[in-house]
Amino acid sequence: MTLRYLVISAAIAALTLLQFFFVPGHTYLQSDTQIYVPVFEHLYDPAALAQDLLTTGAHLTFTIYDEVSLGLKRLTGADFEWILHGQQLLFRALGLLGVFLMARAAKLPDWAALLVAAISGAGATIMGPAVLAVEYEPVPRGYAIGLLLFSMGLAAQGRWLAAGAMGGLAVLYHAPAVWPFWLAALVFARRLKLWLPLVAAGGLLVLLASQQVGIQEHQNLFSRLAEDHAQLQMMRASYNWVSAWGAQYAWHYPVALLVCLTALWRIGPEFPLRRLMGLMVAIGVLTIPASYVLLEKLRWALMPQLQPMRALLYCILFGVILAGIAAYRTRGWERVVWLAIALYPACVQKLPAPIETPALRELTQWARQSTPSEAVFLFPEEGRRLAPGVFRARALRALYVDWKAGGQVNYFPVYSREWWRRWNEMLVPAFTPDRVPLMAQRGIDYLVLSKAKLPGQTAVWRNSVYSVYRIR
Repeated sequence: MTLRYLVISAAIAALTLLQFFFVPGHTYLQSDTQIYVPVFEHLYDPAALAQDLLTTGAHLTFTIYDEVSLGLKRLTGADFEWILHGQQLLFRALGLLGVFLMARAAKLPDWAALLVAAISGAGATIMGPAVLAVEYEPVPRGYAIGLLLFSMGLAAQGRWLAAGAMGGLAVLYHAPAVWPFWLAALVFARRLKLWLPLVAAGGLLVLLASQQVGIQEHQNLFSRLAEDHAQLQMMRASYNWVSAWGAQYAWHYPVALLVCLTALWRIGPEFPLRRLMGLMVAIGVLTIPASYVLLEKLRWALMPQLQPMRALLYCILFGVILAGIAAYRTRGWERVVWLAIALYPACVQKLPAPIETPALRELTQWARQSTPSEAVFLFPEEGRRLAPGVFRARALRALYVDWKAGGQVNYFPVYSREWWRRWNEMLVPAFTPDRVPLMAQRGIDYLVLSKAKLPGQTAVWRNSVYSVYRIR
């Protein structure tokens, strides 16, 4: 028995590393870590990025993501990149183990359960609400999904107290990612051992939220969106608005529900999570009309913060897991069909391309070493590209405005309007040298250009791609 556990543990560890480095892989500073990491740096050292608008609007109140990461930083002194990826590896491994335990509960042998786990860990893109079954970035939603899968695996094995503890920890990391589980559990898993850890987690979350530091604008959860704020969200965060994508992608999810229910029928009634998983998928599909009514008609400000349609990821993720289990439980052509269904989402996902180039790395190193810590930069030619966000996090130098920082429009109306004003003033018009005096007047110290040059001025630094000009 001990040898079996060692072999399974080694297999889970090997799968975790293979999927971390290959498919689906991992990224850093290519998506939401462009938001989180600069805020962490500012919380760790308040002098860092003090001039940056981004650090005034961080949505970290209802998560332990910042407390854990900052605590590990103070304990180890390691870079946030290592700290965040270390957590990502752990929670991906727990997610794979959870899927393995679910498959074992469906009476699959170890090798087949490991295969189902491997397929589920290969990732999938959930079109429309713009979410991933396996997050490339080390972000709290990805951590919470891994913990939830482990929780469900433990529940499938009848270990309710441990399942509750892992599910409660998932709530602490990212409650919006795991509420469908707890709603379904309220119907089908009313066990005291499962719910006690959730009560403790909820109390801890409220306590930590009351002590949150570094927040200059608090989230308003029980109000209606002002019309200008709603329009800005529809432009910058259209994934929350089903009217922006529903005609193209909404039909995917009733089909996924049908696939999941058919797979559950083929697996059979002895599968212990049968009703729980079926209800979670149904909840995911129902978030489409619910979000339309609550956000687009009633304009409830909580909805873009909760982002309920991201529960649609369970339609795809559970479809992969259940199709993999059904492939083992069936024979002949039907097995081939189920296996194809299980593999399809991983095969069609678009894997991210790196954006951190050697030239950008040179720029960030120069800025961090050779410019004042309070300096403010602007990349007036970059538009919606993500290189400026990489610069902010690596160089620890403020940006006056960039596209990625606009993702906070889901949370803070005052922040949103200021970001939008800066964006339109500085980056919507094509850059021309005659606008430099206005930029200097707004407190911008350095311009980073890749195409244009400033007549009569000499760059303070340049490489093969970027030229930096001091204008103030």
